[in-house]
Amino acid sequence: MITNVDQSIVLARFEAEGLLDSFQRDRAIVAQRETGQPLRKVLDRLGHVSQKDWAAAASDIARLPLIELSEMPRPIPKVERLSADFLSRKAILPLGNRGNRPAFAIADPTDEEIFRVLRMAFGDAPALSIATDRDIEAARDAAGDEAPDIATETGDLDAQALTELANNAPTVTYIEALFARAVERSATDIHIESRDTGIGVRLRVDGLLAEVPPPARAIESGVLSRIKILAGMDISERRLPQDGRIRQRIGGRPIDMRASSLPSIHGETLVLRILDSASGLASLADLDMPPRIHDVFETALSQPNGLILMTGPTGSGKTTTLHAALSGINSADRKIVTIENPVEITAPGLVQIEVRPEIGMTFAAVLRTVLRHNPDILMVGEIRDSETAELAVRAAMTGHLVLSTLHTNSAEDAMQRMLDLGVPDFLLKSVLRMVAAQRLVRCLCPDCSEELPLGLAEADLVATLARLRPDLPQEEWELRRAKGCETCAGTGFSGRMAVFEALDETALLTDADTPSMADEALGLVYAGETAFQEVARVFGLAAFQPRGQGD
Repeated sequence: MITNVDQSIVLARFEAEGLLDSFQRDRAIVAQRETGQPLRKVLDRLGHVSQKDWAAAASDIARLPLIELSEMPRPIPKVERLSADFLSRKAILPLGNRGNRPAFAIADPTDEEIFRVLRMAFGDAPALSIATDRDIEAARDAAGDEAPDIATETGDLDAQALTELANNAPTVTYIEALFARAVERSATDIHIESRDTGIGVRLRVDGLLAEVPPPARAIESGVLSRIKILAGMDISERRLPQDGRIRQRIGGRPIDMRASSLPSIHGETLVLRILDSASGLASLADLDMPPRIHDVFETALSQPNGLILMTGPTGSGKTTTLHAALSGINSADRKIVTIENPVEITAPGLVQIEVRPEIGMTFAAVLRTVLRHNPDILMVGEIRDSETAELAVRAAMTGHLVLSTLHTNSAEDAMQRMLDLGVPDFLLKSVLRMVAAQRLVRCLCPDCSEELPLGLAEADLVATLARLRPDLPQEEWELRRAKGCETCAGTGFSGRMAVFEALDETALLTDADTPSMADEALGLVYAGETAFQEVARVFGLAAFQPRGQGD
């Protein structure tokens, strides 16, 4: 006798496997009641349990075979005893006959109505299989079903039709594949850009953008709308920028994404910043700092008070370095508060606050309030105005250790930037414990990099590098070059590492000559870890002119 399975058994299975916790379960059940949507779709849209996970668990519990899109018939067999509306509404796909038995693929063996109707129409004869909604919908699309018309009489997009398109199988399949590709390639950002020729999609991998296959023209609006739905944005609002967050389970681990939409002349552009919360929090030891730089950091962090500044452009890893520093001094006897925009790395034991300028929660406003909460250590995401600079210095003077960032090109420039923000020179020098700067350079792919053959041009390069770093023996320069292979997607590079420079209290007070980031980068070229062309791209050729030959 064909019969449905209990929904609670499926939920218990997901909880036992760690795919769902009690809060997520209760949230999904409430959403199911409020929206009238099947639980499997609610769980998928909330990012808790994918349709593939649901189908696999349902197949095992119901002891029914699992069927995929490639196994589904084309064209779809006709079934006169069941209406097309019922088949579509209940995600049922006719598979023809197995022997003398009518066969169907269903997405939800917990739906009692499906089994009641099938028993009324066929008795206990039907042979059932389990499939995802997406595969069932894709099979119908392949058989010639038309996509919904998403244009109203005025030419505007209809929100309900957009929602339907956002949730159809081709749209969902494309986005799942895009997210999986981004995580697999360790991308930091996904750019989805409306162009005059259609949507373009690029991934930022190791700091550089690379094109990936775009969606089919028929589902472009659905792709934009689904991402906005996942991010909690208003899909009907396309004239104003919006921000949101997405949490998805990709490759078996939770991935957070910060989403931002922006209207352009050809339509909306979306950027997703990927925040891999499962990658683990780095420590300073994980950052492969040169011993001298590591000692400067450790000495500054051991001070009971003062100001520590990290500088560098957006995307240079400043926040990662500061959180790595905090992880080393985080203890139960210290209260550490971070003020960030946004909070990208979460860590146990920290009080983390996200600024919201639109309601007056600026860095300065939050910092002023936080100082009344008796913190020991403060991390201010960025000093960008005079008020925040003044409050950070005041906090450092009154017994707090303050870590923050600035957007400057070098550690030396940070001093001038703080002076420009109105901090008196004598106060600044009294509280500064360290100023560091960093950049990220790509590492040569270990699977395909090759030794650079020493022709005349290469020999001249070695001689030039040796003049820049006379402390490194010329005959021991190990120059390598990028080649490209399947592992590195043909780029010749895989992963990035940070290059640092740091000024301690002595250097800040005496203007002592310390190695620059460019000098440190040449050390990586010397060791064959990166190519000179890469560090020249990051720092500019002017940074590598012999001393005394600059502008």
